[in-house]
Amino acid sequence: MSKVRFLLLASLLLVLVGVSMLAGCRSAHTTSAILYIDEQNYDKAVQVIHEGFEYRDDEPDAFFYLAEAYSYLAEESVETDDYPEAFKNYELAYDAYMRAVDLDAEEYAEKAASSLDHNYQNRMRDAGLDMSEKYYEQAEGHLRLAYAALPDSLAPVKGIARMKMQMSQEESYADQREDLLTEALELLEQVLDANPEAYDLQLNKANVLAALGRNDEAGDIFDTLLAEHGDDTGLLIDIANLALEDQDYARAADFYVRIVDLNESDTEAGNDKDNKAMLVSAGTWYSGPLVNRFEDAIAVLDRAANMELNPTDNTMLMRVRTFYNFGKHLKEQFAAETDPALKADFDTRSQAMLNRAVDIGMAMTNNSPSNADGFFYLSLSQMELGDFAASEVNFKTYEQLNEASDF
Repeated sequence: MSKVRFLLLASLLLVLVGVSMLAGCRSAHTTSAILYIDEQNYDKAVQVIHEGFEYRDDEPDAFFYLAEAYSYLAEESVETDDYPEAFKNYELAYDAYMRAVDLDAEEYAEKAASSLDHNYQNRMRDAGLDMSEKYYEQAEGHLRLAYAALPDSLAPVKGIARMKMQMSQEESYADQREDLLTEALELLEQVLDANPEAYDLQLNKANVLAALGRNDEAGDIFDTLLAEHGDDTGLLIDIANLALEDQDYARAADFYVRIVDLNESDTEAGNDKDNKAMLVSAGTWYSGPLVNRFEDAIAVLDRAANMELNPTDNTMLMRVRTFYNFGKHLKEQFAAETDPALKADFDTRSQAMLNRAVDIGMAMTNNSPSNADGFFYLSLSQMELGDFAASEVNFKTYEQLNEASDF
């Protein structure tokens, strides 16, 4: 028995002895039940209180101590791993506590809340310990008991849903992935019925739907959340990931740039570490053949390059490739255009982009003479400009480096 409860029982027994008026208000059956609880004979305490209900069923003391007895019985059942019995006793305890409060809120509201919280926290603590050790079945059992102990709190149901989401990502549960996600979705919908505006739960639901391949439904939720929480970078990352699954690379790139903008505008230095990589990814997607947003690609790749004292191979490679692709794209438009003014503009711009690709390619191959891809795009850019001799030399270097890497 907890120290708090023991002191409470002891003090109440002293009151029974010392204050005759109170003794007159409490039935003999309840007084006996208190003594049985003190002796840890909880079944007997339940029995005598129910016997007392045959004479009087509106005594708040009786219901409070009936709840206490059920609480102790639940804890005993947990100790013996009899979870169904524990669940039943926690439910009975909750009902009895609530009846005591209904009959005398002034006396029992605070006491009942304290006891309910005690039951709830015990189970939540055990669930947390089990989850940290990946004893998922036991963790779920404790979370379900926590919900039985305090059904006013939906945190245990959320906990089970999120645990199943976590399990679905683990290789050992790969065969059960869809079932786990379906169970998580059902639990989230149960909680959302009571809290339809809960942002974090809506976000969880959207992610589960996306994981189940129900991207249209997930997208609808994301769009609603975006209108209300457009500065939440976690939400934006989730939306970008969904866009990637849908192969909507332009949308994914737009959200990556938006995230970087938000990261750079706040005062938290810790969230800037991924900015460069996100810009490079965005630039790569913008310049891809399905998007062809070359100006946007160049802008974000230049931003990424400006974040580096010594530009990395990856950033330089994405830049030379983007300028080459843009130059070639403009050259194709030049060839197809019939208007002389527009044709001249396409020619000027394509030459500028290809010359820029050569400049970056030269810098990259000087800095990283063993990187074959640098020589490849340098060669292609020179060939488009008509510098065939230089293109041939660099293409041979590309082939030599590739052959060397095969050994």
